[in-house]
Amino acid sequence: MMEKLYSGIVTVLDTIIWYTDVSPRVHKFFLAPQLGDFRVILGRVKAVQVYRFAARHVPAYREFLGRHKFHGPRVTALSVSLGDVPEMDKATYIKKYPLVDKVVDGELPTSGIMFDESSGSSGKPTSWVRGPKERRMTRRIMQVAFREFIGDRKPIVLNTFSMGAWATGFNTSTCLLEIGRIKSIGPDKEKVIDTLLELGPDFDYVILGYPPFLRLLTESTDIDWHKYRISALYGGEGLSESMRTYLLGFYRRVRGSYGASDLEINIAWESDFSVALRQALINDEGLRQILLQQNRGIMPMVFQYNPYDYLFETNDRGELIVTICRKYNLSPRVRYNIHDLGHSINFYKLKKILLRRGYSELVSKADLDFGVLFHYGRSDLSVDYNGAVVGPEEVKQIISSLPKYDSRINTFRLISYEDKTSRKHLLIAIEMLPDITLSARDQDDLLKRIVAHLLDTNLDFKSAHSTAQLKPEIRIYPHSQGIFDPGHTKLKNDYIWNIDYHRAKDEGLA
Repeated sequence: MMEKLYSGIVTVLDTIIWYTDVSPRVHKFFLAPQLGDFRVILGRVKAVQVYRFAARHVPAYREFLGRHKFHGPRVTALSVSLGDVPEMDKATYIKKYPLVDKVVDGELPTSGIMFDESSGSSGKPTSWVRGPKERRMTRRIMQVAFREFIGDRKPIVLNTFSMGAWATGFNTSTCLLEIGRIKSIGPDKEKVIDTLLELGPDFDYVILGYPPFLRLLTESTDIDWHKYRISALYGGEGLSESMRTYLLGFYRRVRGSYGASDLEINIAWESDFSVALRQALINDEGLRQILLQQNRGIMPMVFQYNPYDYLFETNDRGELIVTICRKYNLSPRVRYNIHDLGHSINFYKLKKILLRRGYSELVSKADLDFGVLFHYGRSDLSVDYNGAVVGPEEVKQIISSLPKYDSRINTFRLISYEDKTSRKHLLIAIEMLPDITLSARDQDDLLKRIVAHLLDTNLDFKSAHSTAQLKPEIRIYPHSQGIFDPGHTKLKNDYIWNIDYHRAKDEGLA
């Protein structure tokens, strides 16, 4: 009975939301704080509905469930859990089935369909298909979030994300075009600076881009930054609070968004509350012990998300499992493992914790009772490079294919670190075998070979490398010395370090 009641409420609300205008004043009613966990409960009901819909209407998902010997549903809206439904990911679902089999009713509509793509560390592009209804909902979500960010301003938007078929840049431009003035530039520093000089300082601006590129723009001496009113929205990778502080010397506001080509852009975003919470975590060890569930030596990004639209779970490996709670999507995602490390917490549970620890002022910054997402980075052992993903397996295969070097190298580590000016570096640290060294010439040759191979096989890296100010570096360590000292305090992962300036300085890197 309760399940039918909740399902009826969801149907009514979804109908109203579908036919309402995108005006923030209209949507403010839907975004306003609810009675306790009502929004969370309805979101979980929607997740169950999406599961049941996909099991009936998506050929690949039916076969996927059968392959896992899952003949549910074993879930109800009262238990409000999808925990026994098998996880899907790119390897077990996306790559395994033809694209058409993964869409509703196994039919690709003949109009209104948009394809975009990503490649990640595999180098081989993956096509993602979006139908008109889901694009409309994604567009509305992004437009409302964007309008909340800009307030009453009417800025000119400079989109510097990678263009072409790449998911983030293309979708961002199409989503914001209806409500603003946007120029799709891509990560081209000179064109961005030329546009700012051409239009002048009388406009408000918002620049969208990857954090390293936003940092790169600030080095231009052609712009008097204090005369311009520019805000920044970043995505593609996280940033440290020290880098945010640096960027705020040039941009009026700096906020980020979390999304993925596999799912949707702008699934979660930074709010004034989430940024203040992250800064409180940095300064309060006791709060970190209460809230942070993964001790990985890094400070997670902190976002807020609407639990009515997205269900976040965490598996026993600490990975985020995401369900998009909308039946509009042409290719549904049910318990999708993006292979990011993280966890979420209910707003009201978090509020009680913060108030007990005396953070009433911090709680007052929360305009929305949305869930809070803690994101620690990738679980598949990779680092970010100017918006691209680079994995150690790629580098390992390259080194293994070079007998001249493979026979002399013990191990390596990929390190993403910040310097004193908050610029991000990609360092390939190499540990040699005992009593073995590499000449400066061989070091340069090895680095060139690694970079050349990545340029050939990783399309995202190729795009990132062409616009990155700082190119990959290499550093050679004698056996068991420096950061490879056996007694050295290491991060959880031997192959990957994502560290800030202070840690990099302690390790002798910056």
